[in-house]
Amino acid sequence: MRTLERGRRHESLEKSIASIAFAYGFSAPPVQVSRKAVSSVKHDDPKTAVALAVMKQQTAKGKPVQVWGGARTGRGMTLTFGTVGTRAAIGNALIVKTALSIAELAGFDSPAVSVSSIGDAESKRRFTRELGNFFKKNHDVVPEDLKARALHDPDAVYRELLQRKDALIERAPRTIDYLSESSRKTMLETLSLFESVGIPYSIDARMHGEQAIHSELIFGIDATERDGTKTRIAVGGRFNDTARKSFGIDSDTATALSLSLPRDVDLDAVDREPACYVVHVGEAARLKAFTLLEALWRAHIAVTQTLMAESFKEQIDLGKLSGAKYLAIIGQREALDNTIIIRNTATQLQVTLPADKLEAYVSRTR
Repeated sequence: MRTLERGRRHESLEKSIASIAFAYGFSAPPVQVSRKAVSSVKHDDPKTAVALAVMKQQTAKGKPVQVWGGARTGRGMTLTFGTVGTRAAIGNALIVKTALSIAELAGFDSPAVSVSSIGDAESKRRFTRELGNFFKKNHDVVPEDLKARALHDPDAVYRELLQRKDALIERAPRTIDYLSESSRKTMLETLSLFESVGIPYSIDARMHGEQAIHSELIFGIDATERDGTKTRIAVGGRFNDTARKSFGIDSDTATALSLSLPRDVDLDAVDREPACYVVHVGEAARLKAFTLLEALWRAHIAVTQTLMAESFKEQIDLGKLSGAKYLAIIGQREALDNTIIIRNTATQLQVTLPADKLEAYVSRTR
């Protein structure tokens, strides 16, 4: 990877991370998790352990929320971004885009998103059954030390073969080929959304996730090392009932992605009011709003939104409470015309501008 960058212009990396998180809706102060809290989770993978420790702190109920935080791991810092209370694909996009943007800013070379799915309970049963049949038919080529386990715990043997990069794995079943109709729909909705908002991805059919705690979609971000090899810098997915019961995560709709940075950083919250609060009406407007965020935070404009909200009134009220100088409102017509209504929260005066003029307008008048 490249030398870890300081951030945008003269901002510290910490401030830049906070600005990106804020832009994608992680507006609450970050959850600071101690090493002791991470170790108490008792999970072998540090990224997953941090995700569980952070998400355990989320107590809000009854509405979709976003949470972020992190913990020091080794010599570096692992950041977690998560959503609770929604199955909507937009939550997945917010998590992945936030982590991807920070990875790019932090100096990782060519970070790339991978997506797979292990499906729901029905999907897992199908896959495990087919995997067991595969090991029975190919018992003679299963590594000697795994033969006995392959007959009664095919999932564990599959994960072991993945870690060893054993040649047998290329012939083994893939989880995405045994998804239920519901799980297939869930995956396709998210992939379609990623394409609509410009998040490049590839399907990694061998990304297996953590079977004990994940269900449905799983995500990864890979980056290139100096020697040209790829390393997985971020992993995550939706938590299942086991995670909820075993680790106290109070939702079966909790999804989180954890990104590991190679050096320690302090977690900061944005210490100023947003210049612009983006409001949407309808799905097309939501997608348009999502694509605006990157241009604004890259222009050093403090921006935020509640893309997971459905109510126009709720968004307007939250925008006013945020202290934002401007509301950038995108309705169905504006989404079609590629325009934006800019409302001054102090005077209530508003103008309609081409979408590509928003950045300049807010920068000039803030």
